[in-house]
Amino acid sequence: MASSLDLVNLKPEELQLRPATSTTTRRYEKLLWVDAYHTTTAPGLRLRSSPKSKWLSFVHPEGQLYYHMKRGHFSVVTEENALNNETDNLLSSYLTVIENRILKCGIILPQACELFVELRFDESSQTSTCAYYFVDHHSRCLFWLEPTSSELLDMGMVVSDSHLDTALERLYWVHVEFFPMHVCAQMTPLILDNLISVICHGMTDRMTSRTSTFPYTEGKCDQLLRALSLRRGEPLDGHTLCFVARLWGAINNQRFMTYYGQENAQLDRLHPPMPEHIVDRPGMRALANLALWGIPNHHYSKLHDLFVHDQVFVDHWQTFITACVLEWRGLLVWAFSVLIASILISMLPRASLSSAMAPILAACSSILSGSILLLKHHGFEDATASFAAHFLRAAKSSDWGFLPLSVVYSLPKAMYLWSIGLMIAQFVFWISRVVGVFWATGGAGFLALMGYGILYFTSLDDDHPESMATILRSHWQTFQSGSAEAAEVLTV
Repeated sequence: MASSLDLVNLKPEELQLRPATSTTTRRYEKLLWVDAYHTTTAPGLRLRSSPKSKWLSFVHPEGQLYYHMKRGHFSVVTEENALNNETDNLLSSYLTVIENRILKCGIILPQACELFVELRFDESSQTSTCAYYFVDHHSRCLFWLEPTSSELLDMGMVVSDSHLDTALERLYWVHVEFFPMHVCAQMTPLILDNLISVICHGMTDRMTSRTSTFPYTEGKCDQLLRALSLRRGEPLDGHTLCFVARLWGAINNQRFMTYYGQENAQLDRLHPPMPEHIVDRPGMRALANLALWGIPNHHYSKLHDLFVHDQVFVDHWQTFITACVLEWRGLLVWAFSVLIASILISMLPRASLSSAMAPILAACSSILSGSILLLKHHGFEDATASFAAHFLRAAKSSDWGFLPLSVVYSLPKAMYLWSIGLMIAQFVFWISRVVGVFWATGGAGFLALMGYGILYFTSLDDDHPESMATILRSHWQTFQSGSAEAAEVLTV
């Protein structure tokens, strides 16, 4: 591709450098195809020969080939095919530009300094750029040769210099994860011991707090500690350094998101570190709860707890969505049973078919909404945190917040409850036509009192003075006090 674009003979002023980070490379975005072919081996033992080059090749544990080279006061790593002469020449041209800029700006490079370069070609404009960044293995951070914006580098907003250091350290560990094979001998084994200590504390924090901000669950921590303990006390090799760096990157990313080490660090998962604009429509929410048996309020609260400060903890998401899916799946069976029962009641002697339409419609609504939700949420139980955050961000309305999603999630259960109530009303209506209105009214009153008693003694809304349970309880207490006073008067 370099030869087709004739990029090797570009003038130095035409070679453009572009600051990048270890998370904005094209490592996982390459769409190149392999060119497979058959060949013939010569008789005898086949000797492996390696081409003479200033670049040393290494293979990442995942299989990615990369190249490393010492050049002056720093070393260079790249995933470009440095054994290709044209690519090597273009890389050398860019490295010369970088060295000249270092001299021109009077920048003093640290001793343990490493440069990453990646060539990027634009076939439409017949131009190329070189994405780059430096890493310092001593201070564990990235740096560049010109002023760079954290916004342009997609690093997120920071609140202090130490917060920026956390972001840069996270990017450093991502770089080490991608290029571990040549640098493992320089790393101290303390990074493994410190990681074990951090995960042990995180596991204990998860076990003793329901709102911990540590990114891994107790079970995941236990698995990680088992794997890390197998390498404890052993020299660090490239494979060990790769997954150790990956874990350090994940922990530093969580520390950055929760403002670890800052004045107002997020210590509770449910407490946002900065004010959030929460869209709430109390009137519409009260109306939805009234029509749907108060179920939207439950989902509304759960969704807000899941999505605090645009963060989603994957285990809490999986617990929530798994419970929803199990509920929707179970309601399909119960709603279908109500549907069959309502149809059978309508077939009884002296029964009215028109009285069956309401429970049948409610049961069908429960079945339809539950089926659609199961279809749309297939596989959500195993979703990643990033997928869950993207889904909730898209589902959160700018005008209504999580209210529409809460209503939708409530439909299968609410319509099932309506179908139950309407089916009972249908049955009571049939009873009134068979044995009389008096007995039907008595039976309906008994069922109503039983239902209210269950709701009354299991209600947690006693703090709300407007609730019906509180009003009726106050009347009952007044009645009791009046009876007691009357008894005292009679006794006297």
